[in-house]
Amino acid sequence: MIDIQRHTRRSKAIPLVSLIDVVFQLLIYFMLTTSFTKTESLELLLPHSAGQSQQEAKKDSGKTLHIYISDIGETFLENRSVSEQELSHELHDIFVSDPERGVLVLSASKVSVQLLVRVMDRIYTAGGKNLAVADWVIPGGKVSSIGGKAHG
Repeated sequence: MIDIQRHTRRSKAIPLVSLIDVVFQLLIYFMLTTSFTKTESLELLLPHSAGQSQQEAKKDSGKTLHIYISDIGETFLENRSVSEQELSHELHDIFVSDPERGVLVLSASKVSVQLLVRVMDRIYTAGGKNLAVADWVIPGGKVSSIGGKAHG
């Protein structure tokens, strides 16, 4: 029989110092690449049915601020026609005195989503926090102002 000599393997030590350095660098990398953003949002209440929106508008009329948007894109703050700039300034003044005041946006059926979102954005940037959106059903199906004058 042949006599084979066996050599014992030497175990190689893993250098822990360099491993700790790599782990530390990975930790720094993930800390720097993680974005910590504060999500800002606006509480939005949507109506459940078309009939309910008119009832809600009449029920809340005491403390709730009403903004109407007509089919032709006119914006009304309560009973006055206002431009988008005037709307922003007046809403800012209102929310400075009463920051918890609710806003009900009544939108006609053919108002573009872009216009509706633009008005909601103006409400939010002015300081509004409580917002509800509802359908503005105009009697007779005509596009009319708050005062009842036909525009079209």
